[in-house]
Amino acid sequence: ANPVHAELLAVDIDEDTVLKYLDRYIMYYILTADKLERTAVWQRKLPSGKNGGGPIEHLKEVIIEDSLGICDELDKRMQHLVDSYHDEWAEVVKDPERRKRFKQFANTDENQTRDSMIEFIDMRGQTRPADWPADGEPQTNWKAPDQDIFAMSEKKWIRVGDVSDFPKNAAGAILYGETQLAVFNNEKRGEWYCTQNMCPHKQAFVLSQGMIGDANGTPKVACPLHKKTFDLETGAELGEGDLKIITFPVKIDGESVLVELPNVEEVDAILGTNGLRVKKSDCINLAEDAIKVQLAKEYPTKKSKATALFAKFRNKE
Repeated sequence: ANPVHAELLAVDIDEDTVLKYLDRYIMYYILTADKLERTAVWQRKLPSGKNGGGPIEHLKEVIIEDSLGICDELDKRMQHLVDSYHDEWAEVVKDPERRKRFKQFANTDENQTRDSMIEFIDMRGQTRPADWPADGEPQTNWKAPDQDIFAMSEKKWIRVGDVSDFPKNAAGAILYGETQLAVFNNEKRGEWYCTQNMCPHKQAFVLSQGMIGDANGTPKVACPLHKKTFDLETGAELGEGDLKIITFPVKIDGESVLVELPNVEEVDAILGTNGLRVKKSDCINLAEDAIKVQLAKEYPTKKSKATALFAKFRNKE
């Protein structure tokens, strides 16, 4: 992106006039820009002013001098936006039927908290998720057993919801014991799939939020975090990677969606959320340690802590 900086539109105006000019600018942009076009790109494409000066002079003529005779319309359109504004998420919260679309799991009202999926740490008085370990460290590139781990297990068809509970050409998460699974409704192909919800790359429970598609006839899902893609039928990673996810058969009986699963204890032993929770890495956090070093330099009374920190770096080398 190449933003536009330091171009003066107006001077010596009161707050109400500032807001009016900004509203006109935004509405002029809304009415004339291409779809998804950034304001800076749009502004550069505008003609120059009548006496030159570039696009900013054109904007002054349109927004302040009303050279096109549209300021009244711009003001009315912006006022309509203000008057008709409503908080869409607040409306969803108030509507039980619409709120159902945003359940964590399609088959239950139970929830798994964020802390059950990833450890949270304190950083300078604020809580944040622990850093993901670097690739190759523990808790990354999780590997499913090469053989079918549930080949000898007794399985049953488990009803996990209605067809309408799962969005078309997308997925929804379900909870089975303590395990998160993803159920995919590929309406374009007339097919359904079920996999673990945990992406093995960083052990994040997000595959149900991934985009589904087709790779040379192979149905696939792309992890929304790092774009790792997996075959929805076999679970194999597509491309050059060797990761794999566990898949389960799905069938539709009338309006019911059923998944063939081993007993809960067996599935939880392999895919249970608590056992796959991302924990704080023991790797050095260079960003946080750099702050500590800077503070140690600014405050000599903390010299001993700085010495200990540098010793830690030396020991790591």
